[in-house]
Amino acid sequence: MKTLTRQTSKRNKQMRTLTPFVSLLTGELEVSGRHGTARAYRSSLNRLLEFTGNRQLTFSDLTPGLLKRYEQTLLVQGCKRNTVSLYMRMLRSVCNQAVSRGITRIPAGLFDEVFTGTDSSEKRAVNPAVIRRLRELELASSPVLETARDLFLLSFYLRGIPFVDLIRLRKSDLSRGMLRYRRSKTGRLLTVAVEPCAQEILRKYAVKNGVYLLPVLTKEGKAGYRQYQNALRRYNLHLHRLSALLGLKTHLTSYVARHSWATAAYRQGVPVAVISESLGHSSEKVTYTYLASFDNRTLSRANRKIIDLVLPGRNPQSQANKFKKSACNFQKSGYD
Repeated sequence: MKTLTRQTSKRNKQMRTLTPFVSLLTGELEVSGRHGTARAYRSSLNRLLEFTGNRQLTFSDLTPGLLKRYEQTLLVQGCKRNTVSLYMRMLRSVCNQAVSRGITRIPAGLFDEVFTGTDSSEKRAVNPAVIRRLRELELASSPVLETARDLFLLSFYLRGIPFVDLIRLRKSDLSRGMLRYRRSKTGRLLTVAVEPCAQEILRKYAVKNGVYLLPVLTKEGKAGYRQYQNALRRYNLHLHRLSALLGLKTHLTSYVARHSWATAAYRQGVPVAVISESLGHSSEKVTYTYLASFDNRTLSRANRKIIDLVLPGRNPQSQANKFKKSACNFQKSGYD
């Protein structure tokens, strides 16, 4: 019994260092098939070790000051705010799991001074007119671009299904015109009615052999995850080429179909709660990060309508023109 207790104590002491604990977590994740999350943990740890000069850190070494310096270093190195946020959130998740297993204690507010949110300044949605132009492109001479276009449209038609879930759809997920699948990120079960436009694409790429609906994946486990990563890179490359063909300022990516569906739904008056449920989000808070990238014109028009309700006889166009002139004069005065 004493030997077992000493072994447990020694193991817990080792686990108080980040590297062995993250190794334990990634091993568990890979066994359960969550290869993407395991990769995110490893990447986050490797970036932190790069910052510390490969000095091994214990959980007690993590302080608000160290994390703030780490964040500033990442930004100076050119990381985008959302990338920095991902690293911080992965690290916070590691800390939380260590606490839940009784391995360490984390001081309150450890991550309060670093960014762990989502920066929505980058526009990821295109309007329905762009989707129509994409649909009408003649791509018979380029099968790879035609396939990328069709997968993008299918993602849009199926309520913004992510690429990772789209290519993992199984034949058993489709029955009587209804698609039932679990979001790989949240585990939520979603049911989607397959409209004729989506059925047409699924028939076009129907696979005779194998378990998947689409001819992208043929393997499972680690090999399947590597196959997915390669497919995602090719997909985004082909979408970039399609963006050039359409002369788009906002490049199409695997995310754009999902954001475009959410944005179109919102602009049609669909409640955020319904959009959140449709996308399989864990909360409406996540959905709002999709919708926060609306341009200011939409918000300004809405605000103008509200102001008109309390200013009887106000001429909206005349007021708008006055505002533009005053803004121009203000900028000329040198206070911009």
